[in-house]
Amino acid sequence: MSSRGGSALIATLIVLAALGFLWVGDFALRLTEDIAQARVIGLERKHLAASEKEWEAFREATASGNMSEWQTIEYVIPDGVSERVVRLRVALVDGQWIVKDRQVIWRANVVSH
Repeated sequence: MSSRGGSALIATLIVLAALGFLWVGDFALRLTEDIAQARVIGLERKHLAASEKEWEAFREATASGNMSEWQTIEYVIPDGVSERVVRLRVALVDGQWIVKDRQVIWRANVVSH
């Protein structure tokens, strides 16, 4: 092999290594972005599900009883890892729900391995 052929081979290998390095870097960056995006979407779905459960519990708690006077209602929203205990003072005034003194307590569910 001549020295020109050897130099061309080395230059080609250097270019291929640089392109491979750039490709791997781009692949890792895209993979990281996809994982982060999937995590954000998962958290958003979890929050939306918890919010829907809270509205369901609120509707159930306010469906019965005379709500024209201030009453304290309490409901529990489990999410698998913890539970949220919500206590409200509510009244139906002129066709609108008025809520005051909202207290929320998060309780972790202890898991034994």
